[in-house]
Order: sequence, then structure tokens, then C-alpha cells
Amino acid sequence: HHATGALHPITQIKNEIIDVFAGMGFEIYEGPEIEDDDHNFTRLNVPKNHPARDMQDTFYVADDIVLRTQTSGGQIRVMDKEKPPIKVLVPGRVFRSDSDATHSPMFHQIEGLVVDKGVTMADLKGTLNAVIKAIYGANSVTRFRPHHFPFTEPSCEVDIQCHKCGGKGCPTCKGEGWIEVL
Repeated sequence: HHATGALHPITQIKNEIIDVFAGMGFEIYEGPEIEDDDHNFTRLNVPKNHPARDMQDTFYVADDIVLRTQTSGGQIRVMDKEKPPIKVLVPGRVFRSDSDATHSPMFHQIEGLVVDKGVTMADLKGTLNAVIKAIYGANSVTRFRPHHFPFTEPSCEVDIQCHKCGGKGCPTCKGEGWIEVL
């Protein structure tokens, strides 16, 4: 008799990523999926008239209650309870009402927060490189590209060299040699 069933692939990779961050000393915090406006927007400096609050982007449960649009409310909750240094990973499902061929109204997000003295972009790069090597293999090659995001500064996107063609360009990486992962 064989046992049936298995963890969903998304659950498997989420658990793998959590294990890597936990191994680096990160606390894991899973905040509420139904969030108040204060934690989802206001305390993240999203003003009352900001487009991110629009009805067409956000699932409102009540006037000031939403299905969270990102896991950042968890950062606020941890900072309310703890004093620095803080190293926290906030994984979870998030909800946005933009659904087209490339976007799902419910998707998974994992974000990290480090609050301490002397933390630099080099620390972020080292952390993300360690995670990528743990998930994709020790020989993974990464590339960090500066990119503008409205709520993080400095910001970057992270690519890994295509595992199929070794960076030469193929159908898997659409001829680019690189695949964006973060």
C-alpha cells in the first residue's frame, strides 16, 4: 500500500526557501491574509489617494479591511513588537484583482526585512546569492540589475544564468541567456 498525495509544488519551494533563510538566522513571520488598511497601506506610506488603493487593484472586504496586496504588513507587525536587530522573512499568499494572461488574482510572495547598523547592499546581494545557490545549485551564476520600484530604494532585479544553455541563448531563456528570478 502506497501513501497517496504530496505537498503542492509551491508549498515545497516555499518550505525550501524558508529553510534557507531560517538557516541564516531569519525569524519566520506569517501575518494575516485579511489585513486592515492601516497595516496594508497607511503605515507603509501609501497615501489615501494613491492608485495602489484603487478598488480595481485591491479586494476590499469592508471600508478599511482588505485581502492583503503584499506581505509587508507583516514587517510592520514585527517592528511593532521587536527592537533591532531584526531579521525576518515574511512569506504568504497575496491578492490583487489584476488577472490577465500573466497575472493571477492570488499569488505567493516572500519578502525579507533586515534592520541593523551597518547593513549594506552587499549584505543583500550576499544573502540572495546564498539563497539562489541553495535553491538552484552551487554553480548558479547571478546578475543584479538596478531597477526602480516605488517602495524600495535602492532596488534591483536578480537574474540567474540559463541552466539549459549556460548563457548562450535558447528557447527556455527566450534567447537572453538569463532568467529573472527576483
